[in-house]
Amino acid sequence: MNRQAPDPRLPFPATGGECAAILRAIDWSTHPLGDPATWPEPLKTAVRTTLSSRFAMMVHWGPDLLTFYNDAYAVSLGNKHPGHLGQPARDWWPEMWDQLTPIFNQVLAGETVYVEDACYTPDRDGAPKEAWFTHCHSPLWDEGGEVAGIFLIVTETTARVLAERERQVDEARNRQIVDSASDFAIIATDLDGKVTRWNAGAERVLGWSEAEMCGSTVERIFTPEDRAIGRADHEMGRAREQGWGNDERWHLKKSGERFWAQGEMTPLCTEAGEFVGYVKVLRDRTEERLREQRLSLLAQASAGLLSSADPGAVIESILRAGAEAMGIDQSYGYVLTNDCEHLRLTHSIGVSEELQAALQHAPLDQPLCGIVAATREPLVIEDLQATLDTRYAIGRENGITAFAGFPILGRDRLFGVISFASLSRPRFDQEALTFFATLARFLSISRERLDREAALSDFAKELESRVEARTRELMVSEEALRHTQKIEAVGQLTGGVAHDFNNLLTVIRGSVDLLRRDNLTPERRARYIDAIGDTADRAARLTSQLLAFARRQALKPEVLDVGERIHRIMDMLDTVTGSQVSITCHGAEGHCLVRADASQFETALVNMAVNARDAMNGAGALTISLDCGRSMPPIRGHGGGPGPFVTVELVDTGEGIQPEDLERIFEPFFTTKEVGKGTGLGLSQVFGFAKQSGGDVDVRSRSGEGTAFTLYLPQAEAGAVPPHDVEESHGTLEGLDLCVLVVEDNVDVGRFSTQALADLGFRTVWVASAEEALEKLGENGAGFDVVFTDVVMPGMGGIELAKRLSDTHPDMPVLLASGYSHVLSQHGAHGHELLQKPYSAEQLSKALTRAVRL
Repeated sequence: MNRQAPDPRLPFPATGGECAAILRAIDWSTHPLGDPATWPEPLKTAVRTTLSSRFAMMVHWGPDLLTFYNDAYAVSLGNKHPGHLGQPARDWWPEMWDQLTPIFNQVLAGETVYVEDACYTPDRDGAPKEAWFTHCHSPLWDEGGEVAGIFLIVTETTARVLAERERQVDEARNRQIVDSASDFAIIATDLDGKVTRWNAGAERVLGWSEAEMCGSTVERIFTPEDRAIGRADHEMGRAREQGWGNDERWHLKKSGERFWAQGEMTPLCTEAGEFVGYVKVLRDRTEERLREQRLSLLAQASAGLLSSADPGAVIESILRAGAEAMGIDQSYGYVLTNDCEHLRLTHSIGVSEELQAALQHAPLDQPLCGIVAATREPLVIEDLQATLDTRYAIGRENGITAFAGFPILGRDRLFGVISFASLSRPRFDQEALTFFATLARFLSISRERLDREAALSDFAKELESRVEARTRELMVSEEALRHTQKIEAVGQLTGGVAHDFNNLLTVIRGSVDLLRRDNLTPERRARYIDAIGDTADRAARLTSQLLAFARRQALKPEVLDVGERIHRIMDMLDTVTGSQVSITCHGAEGHCLVRADASQFETALVNMAVNARDAMNGAGALTISLDCGRSMPPIRGHGGGPGPFVTVELVDTGEGIQPEDLERIFEPFFTTKEVGKGTGLGLSQVFGFAKQSGGDVDVRSRSGEGTAFTLYLPQAEAGAVPPHDVEESHGTLEGLDLCVLVVEDNVDVGRFSTQALADLGFRTVWVASAEEALEKLGENGAGFDVVFTDVVMPGMGGIELAKRLSDTHPDMPVLLASGYSHVLSQHGAHGHELLQKPYSAEQLSKALTRAVRL
């Protein structure tokens, strides 16, 4: 059926869409407006225009404001469409009528009303809900020129308004987040580096407000020297090209003060990815920077002062380099003169030559440091210019505002004073004062060390002269004999050196122990110093290595699992070789057992590892390989053997050994190291231990390709069981009133050992020979509980005495003591407890306990 075309007389055009169709279907005969054909022309024109438009429009007409709208407007009406077409406006929007009435009244009075983003609460879907509109209400005139209606053009802006509101909320939130980061200065700029955003942290850190900085270039916070080289442009360029530009450097505050800041500059982009500027984030690290600098200075001071022979020069160098970090303008270093009534200036910074000259011999009551020297207490003065104390007059005259002085003290004397001064700040912070005090303490330790070294010098000369004499004798003997005879001669000479040294070192070791006892008088304590113990230990190690090389060492062989023993000392090897030497260990399957002295075996491994470390200059790789069931090849002209032998091989990545040195590396005192870097006895100990244990040591090396040392030790029988470590029983025999017969021909050693035993609570009787000891003991032991005898004595020796007592007094415990004996080195201690010289009082007590409990 053909649809009838719209009546052209009606204001409902065919192009009017759904709303026009609805209006055409209305029965207008009962409607207040009547037949549309009879409507006033202005109304027809307005309705026709509205229905034909694709933009949201509405028409209100007559006293009741009867409403017409188009399809574009209908979309925004919800469930109010289409029932309200042609109906009074008040019936449409009763929930908004109070908002609309003033607008309608203005328009009906002849005004045009335009409103952007007006907020209404229309009920479009059963419940009022906020919505926003931009609209223009214009008057509609009838043929008589009177306002008869309203013409409305409207667009809903709810989505845009809500999006803008959300954006503002996000921006406020972001601003709040940025401003809450008060420790960080966050600065946004445009593409030219002009500030567009300046958070609260930036104001706190830098001093300028956002109003002061917006529009200024970010260069304002850079130092003049950085501005001169275009540092800001450089950072922006890096941010643009790499996505970030880091920096850590000095920056400027509004006050002109410099501060150390860690910062980063990154590109600033829109959500669409458009590059619109830069963001620079700064954090004030001035305090951390100063703390790091101070710690570095203390580390330098520790390394320099604790080893240098000129502490003053070290201090002056550190203070000049760290004046800014310490916040000082001046520093004074004094030593106390011999008359103890004057101070002599030894170093200074920031002090005029005239004042330096005046302080070369200053009485204690003149400089501020004199107060420190007199009281031997630190002196800290704040805001010195404001004080009226007459003692501080020299400080006021020289413009000092803050002062801190510290005494340089030893255990029982004042060495001098060090002080620090500022000419600008009223006080030093606590960290600076702690730094000054620590520096003064380091200087005190250094001065005391130098004093002790001077006190030990005379004592050391005696020992050094004996070592030099014996060394010269040994070197003459070495040059006179062929290689094999030379080695034997060295053994004899070192045995003699060991005997003499160990007697002397016994006294030294015991004296150190006595120093630490509470019952010593001050006068006796003043004669000893702690360094004697170190000297004694050093001499003991020297004699031990000499004896090991000469194969005169009294060994204590036991069955060892070599793999387990190597594993046990790996931590020690890691320590002595250092962190830059990597150690790899390859072990054989099963147990590799040998019968050897455990202590000497470990010493040999350490000596070879240290030799490898030095050959690699402290950095490289060391490989330790273990194998068993091996034969031993001929080594240096000596026949090999079928074995079986256990082999321990150490291979380094060092520079290798020169061919001309290979034949001499096992000779005592031979070394290619610099003077003071080695004794030349490490490898000779390895050689002597291997030979005395029935094995040998071989070496393979090529210059520039590293070195391999292979230690051969006879393999123990498969059934042998290595002993388990057993803790030494607790307690000694001190204070049990036991009587000890001391047999010692050396007067000094005899006097010391009897005194030490007496101090430990034993009763003692001292005789000078084995024959006299037998006479004292008689047939029934004469009440003695144990015999403590030297091994090497004129006439009958200690081992022969022990044999005699085993026959005549089988229940009498015997403790042997020796620094060297060829009998011991060849045949051992015959089952008796052996105490090696030098020994301490504690070692003597424990050895006696073991001897009595055997």
